[in-house]
Amino acid sequence: MTELQPKSAGAVSGKPARVAGPDSGLSRREFLQLSGMAGLLAALKPAPLWSKETAPAGFTPAQRKLIAAVQMQLFPDDGDGPSARDLNALRYLEWALTDPDNQADGDPAFLTRGCGWLDDLARQRFDKRFVELSPSDQHVLLDQTAASEAGENWMSLLIYYLIEALLLDPVYGGNPDGVGWRWLGHQPGFPRPKPGHGYRDYAS
Repeated sequence: MTELQPKSAGAVSGKPARVAGPDSGLSRREFLQLSGMAGLLAALKPAPLWSKETAPAGFTPAQRKLIAAVQMQLFPDDGDGPSARDLNALRYLEWALTDPDNQADGDPAFLTRGCGWLDDLARQRFDKRFVELSPSDQHVLLDQTAASEAGENWMSLLIYYLIEALLLDPVYGGNPDGVGWRWLGHQPGFPRPKPGHGYRDYAS
């Protein structure tokens, strides 16, 4: 049985993206502005409850397609701000997962394992792989996924990296041409980092 089976009745359900969606009464833009950018990332990243095992180097092509599809469910092309694709979210995620701190937290391994869980659940529920499902069926499956502790943590971690792709300087691979900043009406500070002079270049 997959580790993404739902919790018992009364458990928290609904995908994390809904915290900034229509059901909450707040648009994504309003949610981000009211939450405050500085504390948002710290609040979103779940404590690493997963095993800190070593993941394979990079995602497989199938895993990349699955994660890209999930990202588009979480940040869709709905006319309310940039989509995950607009943010180069997958490219940013792959870069971020090479960070030694994120690797030490076990993030690459956990996200990789989650791809397998989600595909297993898709086959059990619909007899298809996740990327073969219609957008509405993908949405249903992610709602079910978020009703388990492992699934909720997996999706929260993807949202954390999506928010980083939205907010961080384009030099890190996301937020191309400041598309996320423009949507939020954010004026970045100066001086901005340049290629070869990012935070990792000065890490001890």
